[in-house]
Amino acid sequence: MSRAEVEAALKTWKFDRTLTIGSDGLFAYDYPANPAGRRFLFTFCSDRLVAFEQEVTPAFRHFVIIASNYANLYGNPLKVIPYSSVVANGEKNLLAMFWRKGADYMGVKYVLHPTSEQLSMSWQISNNCWQAPR
Repeated sequence: MSRAEVEAALKTWKFDRTLTIGSDGLFAYDYPANPAGRRFLFTFCSDRLVAFEQEVTPAFRHFVIIASNYANLYGNPLKVIPYSSVVANGEKNLLAMFWRKGADYMGVKYVLHPTSEQLSMSWQISNNCWQAPR
């Protein structure tokens, strides 16, 4: 899909807010009071959609369930990324796993920040802007 097609589709989904992120991103989300709680990040390369990330309620239990479902569907992960670093207010730890089906990469990523956590599922395709999966 082109960026214009994604933007047109997003208007029908009635997100609370849509933001342009840099030259290649589009972030659509609902406010915290909205029970839908959607948070989607679309990434483009040369005006074509090449990645989609959906945040879900963060909990390590949810990460295990999603990773288990992907493993049952696609086998062992193609790539596993464990990462730890120190940020201004403490440690940041990440565990990401990616599977491949044809030209598509599906992934799940769990990030433990010093004061919060984040869980997201992603879809990516190979492109000329960056190496997938990332």
